[in-house]
Amino acid sequence: MSRVLASYLAEVETGLRGLSRRRRGLLLRELEAHLLDEAEARGIEEESGMIALLAEKERPGILAQELSSGEGQDANHRGSTALMAGMIIGLATGGHLWFEGWHWFICLAFAAAHGLAVGAGFFWARRRWARMGPVARTVVAVLITTLLSIPLGFTSTHGFRPTRLLYGGYTGFLLEHHAQERPLWQSIVEPILFTAFMFFVEVVVVGRVRFHWWQVPLELSFNATLLISALGALKLKRILSERWVLTPQEQP
Repeated sequence: MSRVLASYLAEVETGLRGLSRRRRGLLLRELEAHLLDEAEARGIEEESGMIALLAEKERPGILAQELSSGEGQDANHRGSTALMAGMIIGLATGGHLWFEGWHWFICLAFAAAHGLAVGAGFFWARRRWARMGPVARTVVAVLITTLLSIPLGFTSTHGFRPTRLLYGGYTGFLLEHHAQERPLWQSIVEPILFTAFMFFVEVVVVGRVRFHWWQVPLELSFNATLLISALGALKLKRILSERWVLTPQEQP
């Protein structure tokens, strides 16, 4: 963790001494997660950038008072944010399958499993690995979302489909990788590469399906929809995270 951020959090903790250790720890973890998310979204990597970011925020003593009076506001806010961001992903991918002509119950099951288990689960759990380096965060995100996507494997009329878990891992990669702004070319290349990877797994490794060229635009459009929904979910999360407690001091 940044030294200046650690110092800032220590000062906030001093103002929270009247709370129980468990409650104090929860508030500090929520605050740290919000600040790290904002710093990453701005592309801040140096101490000078973190100093400038924290200078915009409430003074630690005032912020501690506001957090103390919240009583569950932070956890509820984070849970609501995770749920709404996950819903964007679920509605986008489930809706895409419906437009392709899939059975309504498959679309609904996919939307629920993808949006709530994978999307919302990622946003809720991300603070656990937010302190890691970029590569480690991406690896953990892919592993966690792959596990969370196990319900996706059952969204089929032909039994459990383990390759569906790859969509969960891809979702985790996108959400973690694009937590910081990336060049446009990456957003163009990623769905193409993942589409090629999925055909390789399904046709060559698993041998479950036969390759037909007409399947390519369908798969590619779905993966592009997944990317767009992930970017939308990240954008929504950033907007909802701009609570008045953490807004710049000059703002009301």
